[in-house]
Amino acid sequence: MGSPEIPPNSVAGQHADMPAALECYLSSITEITQIIEAIAPEIASSFREPLMSLRSGLSADPTSEELKQSRGALHEILESFCHKARLQNETLARDLHQTLNMVTRTEDSSAGRNVQYVERLVDFVERLESVVRSGDSEHLAAQAAELRDFAQSIELDSRDDFLRLRQKMIEMQRRLHEVELLATLDPLTGVANRRDLDRELAARIEARHEFCVLLFDLNGFKEINDRFGHLYGDEVLKQLGARLSSQVRARDYVCRWGGDEFVAILACDLAIAESRSRQIAERLNGPYRMVGSGSELCLDVTITVGLAQYCAGESPEQLFHRVDESMYRQKHLTEPRASSTPGDDR
Repeated sequence: MGSPEIPPNSVAGQHADMPAALECYLSSITEITQIIEAIAPEIASSFREPLMSLRSGLSADPTSEELKQSRGALHEILESFCHKARLQNETLARDLHQTLNMVTRTEDSSAGRNVQYVERLVDFVERLESVVRSGDSEHLAAQAAELRDFAQSIELDSRDDFLRLRQKMIEMQRRLHEVELLATLDPLTGVANRRDLDRELAARIEARHEFCVLLFDLNGFKEINDRFGHLYGDEVLKQLGARLSSQVRARDYVCRWGGDEFVAILACDLAIAESRSRQIAERLNGPYRMVGSGSELCLDVTITVGLAQYCAGESPEQLFHRVDESMYRQKHLTEPRASSTPGDDR
């Protein structure tokens, strides 16, 4: 019996599905990058570039061999990430274990010295009683001086132990603070990340303060990545994050929502937020200048912004649903664009 024939329309369908499957694969690489940044932000920067290079290295019509090599490279990157993440966790656990051991040793050492101190004090008391009975005032003065020296030595020993322990605890707290801080920051742009946004929203809702949420979307960001590469796209995101941070007040808040979207929380009512959103968008729109390969590239970028004021009793999901709707309404009013003009070589 011969092999079953594959209908021509089936083959054509497979080829037609290839672009959609490739886009899904490329999107998965981007999502893997974002997950790595959320899990271990302190080491994520060393994996972002190879992942983005892997993504941009695939052609629009890759061969089976190219896909196989890409899969192998992705596997190696993820294995390396798992190894580094495990080492980092082991280092933190070891530091914590060492600190706890030091506390235990300090307590054990203090307990041992306390027994010695009690024994010496008992001996002092017996000798003082003997001196008092003999009436030897000179010997009594010497015993009193020795007792004072002994008391001072107890104080100094305790103070040294306390200072050593305090210094170790301060160092451990500093390292834990650094880890906690990195866990709340987006490693690419340096602004807060989505995990920290959840905390910030919960705090503002609990405080029952008036606030509005603004969602900024970079128009045509995929085109920027496709035309100029992910390194230029990353630079645009960095500059956008810096510009947005410079436009808000100390009591406001900025974070990277994900991909090419940023969020700002403004402590004001809707009317003021609408006015400020237009002002901020104007600052974010315009040329973004970058230098690469010895020449300057100027990208003309536009932003779409949606906003909504928090209503008492609604969940964060309901609030962001309204913000999304506002942003997409605005997108329908404008055509996304991202153009470039060559700058002067510097």
